[in-house]
This record gives sequence, structure tokens and C-alpha cells, in this order.
Amino acid sequence: MTRVRLPVRMGLFLLAVLVLVAGWNETTSAQGGSYRFDKDHTAVNFSWSHVGLSRQSARIAAIDGRIEFDPAVPETSRIDVVMQADSIWTGITAFDEHLKSSDYFNVAKYPLIQFRSTGVRKKSDRTGEVVGDLTIMGVTRPVTLDVIWNFSGEHPLAAINPNYKGVYVSGFSATALLRRSDWNLSLGIPLVSDEIRLSIETELLRQ
Repeated sequence: MTRVRLPVRMGLFLLAVLVLVAGWNETTSAQGGSYRFDKDHTAVNFSWSHVGLSRQSARIAAIDGRIEFDPAVPETSRIDVVMQADSIWTGITAFDEHLKSSDYFNVAKYPLIQFRSTGVRKKSDRTGEVVGDLTIMGVTRPVTLDVIWNFSGEHPLAAINPNYKGVYVSGFSATALLRRSDWNLSLGIPLVSDEIRLSIETELLRQ
């Protein structure tokens, strides 16, 4: 058999390409897939201006759903989230009850808040926009989330805690500006601002 000798530089180049391709394939296969929320490390917060004196905030504590995400092709991602309206929490019991009443979220009649993505646009290697439909009290309106992809891969704690060995995670931060009147949540405007700032921090566990 005749051996083909490659110039040293060409041989090193091809070796480097093979290593990169192998590493890329391993990474994407490990990171892409279906994810569920790590509920202990997921927070959906929203805030508003209170008579121009300060910004106050609330949190939706009960969240469930599924996210399909592949770092190689983020545009194919899909997000389907369900939140329990009864889990809205401000730390003030009387105010929590008011928010859950028919004056605001009317949780007895509309127990669920839902978000379902309709499209994803990549802006840079780590940022993008997720467009989707947000349903509150039976009213559905489009929402755009500005998203930062923080990480995908084996859990960073795997190096010090064997319980995380082989656990693959993805982490994201997202923000959006909403107008609560779009969902008929108009009580108190303008003393309590119509504009709502939405902030999401989430860690996802690959299934």
C-alpha cells in the first residue's frame, strides 16, 4: 500500500479540524434537547412604579413547562410555560389577596397564566429575541422577550459535587416591557404604572 505523505503544516491543520469537529459534535449532542425547569432556581418577577415614589415587585412562584433548545440552531427553540396565578407573591399577605381577587388577576376564574413561543431570532452568539403569546385572564397578546443565554453543558457544580455528575443544564436571563392594560389589568392607572417590567432568571435541566 502506498502511503501518502502530507506536509507537516497541512497534517497539523487537518488534525486541528478533526479535533474541532469532534468537540463540536460532542458538545451540541450533549446540550441540545428537551429541558424542564429547575424550579428551585427559576424566578419570574414583575415590577411597577408605585405613585412615582418607588418600584415595587411581585413574583410568580409556581412554574412548569418544557423548553426545546439546541445551541447549534437556537432559532428552532420552542417554549411552553404554565404559571399558577394563585402563586403570585409580594410578601404582603393582604396585597397578595388583592392581586388574586377579581380586581386584578381573578385567580378563581382564571387560574393559569400561559406563555407559548411563536418564534426565536438570534441576535448574537449569546443573545436573542423570543416572540410568543402571553395569556392572562383569557386574553392573549404578543410579547417579545430579550434573552441572554448564560450557559449550556454539564452542571458547573459537577466538579465538586458528585450528585451533579452527568447533569446537563442551560441557564438564561430574560426581560420584557409590558402594559398591563393590554390584559385588562387597569385598576390604579396612572398612580400605579401601566408599564410592567418583567424579569426572568431560569436554570433548565435536560431530560
